Amino acid sequence: MGTKMDKLLAQCVRLIFMAKRKSLEPDPAEIRGNKILERLEKWFKRPETRFDAQKMLGQISADSQAYAKHLVVSGPSSNEEAAKALGFTLEKLEETVSELERAMDKLRGKPTSST
Repeated sequence: MGTKMDKLLAQCVRLIFMAKRKSLEPDPAEIRGNKILERLEKWFKRPETRFDAQKMLGQISADSQAYAKHLVVSGPSSNEEAAKALGFTLEKLEETVSELERAMDKLRGKPTSST
């Protein structure tokens, strides 16, 4: 999904953004997004999991697909930034991210709660 240079550049951009916010603590939504992105990248790099990951993404809502694409293209961001970029309310974004996480947990064989 990206070269080492792309990842390094993304980390630098995040560090600059955090410095501008005057906070070295990453936003919890960024951490959550980063975990999702790392799992997706791992699955798509491995031939034995790539097909299942593609199938999973094809079975989730268009909103969750849009969020996954946003993560890949723009990287993890705050909930406010992601919601604005996608044209979602914060509540809709939360539902969307939760749906994606449940689908990913199901793919991993992890039990999910039906919230």
